[in-house]
Amino acid sequence: MVARVVLSDVGRDAVTGGDTEALVARLTRAAYEVALRYRPDRPFNELEFALWREIRTVLNAPEAT
Repeated sequence: MVARVVLSDVGRDAVTGGDTEALVARLTRAAYEVALRYRPDRPFNELEFALWREIRTVLNAPEAT
């Protein structure tokens, strides 16, 4: 089961630095690049873990200017 997290505007700004669109764009690009590397015949859990690692990397990286 996955818990749904709902942040207030203040909480969301604290997490995203106030630039939600840029964060979504960075996460989308990261997910797309991971998905391109995985073929359908590979186990889904490998894709899931690769996505998790890449999303974590994006969220922990300083924003590109």
